[in-house]
Amino acid sequence: MADTSGTGTRRERRAAQREERQQRERAEAARARQRRRLFQLGGALLLAVAIVVVIVVATGSGGDDGAPAKRAGESVAGANDTAALFQGIPQRGAELGDPRAPITLIEFGDLQCPFCKDASDRIIPPVIENYVRDGRVKFIFRDVAFLGTDSTRAGQMAGAAALQNQLWPFIHLFYTNQGEENTGYVTDDFLREIGGGVRGLDVDRAFSQMGDPDVQRAMTEAQTEWQGYGLSGTPSFVVGRTGGTLEPINTDNGLTFETIQEPIDRLLAQR
Repeated sequence: MADTSGTGTRRERRAAQREERQQRERAEAARARQRRRLFQLGGALLLAVAIVVVIVVATGSGGDDGAPAKRAGESVAGANDTAALFQGIPQRGAELGDPRAPITLIEFGDLQCPFCKDASDRIIPPVIENYVRDGRVKFIFRDVAFLGTDSTRAGQMAGAAALQNQLWPFIHLFYTNQGEENTGYVTDDFLREIGGGVRGLDVDRAFSQMGDPDVQRAMTEAQTEWQGYGLSGTPSFVVGRTGGTLEPINTDNGLTFETIQEPIDRLLAQR
């Protein structure tokens, strides 16, 4: 009988070596697949980051502190859009638009009020473009400045801007850059920065006139008028035919452009 123990051992060794080699190949293939997946994931993440960067740049998002971003050529964020919004529209003191407009709209606001900022961002521009620019509505701003010291200082600077017929661009630019309520952010430097972004405003002259009796008188009269309409919050609006009785606009269901549009259209239809 032939001795097969050696042959069997060699066969087993070859089988073991083949199995070991196959295991190494499978492990290497698995590592290669993992590297490919990581590479693809990394590429996707880089693409996602690139997309976010493009979106941020395209939308003009602000810095980490949430502040609005300046565009090229701007001394303060929003200066270009503000100039474009009011370009070519007559201004006289607190009034914006044709003084002979058949409809008068008044806003009572506080420059620190975040709801007033929201209205300034979303609602006031279409009102101006659709009704004020074409001479159908005269728009008046009354600063009631009731939220605190920052409100008072902001209102005084706005009133001084009104003496130069630059109130509306000032308040719009202020709202664009509004800070957190009653944090003391309305400093001389802040007011100079905002004023410097208003084209045509003499900032030094405005500072010298913040305490002007006409400025204080306008703020006192705004408070009296606001309360006389039975209003207590901001922003609040009254509207009516120019020279006639103005009535408060009901904002109990929220304030939208349509909230302002509906009574204006109804009044215009009565002409």
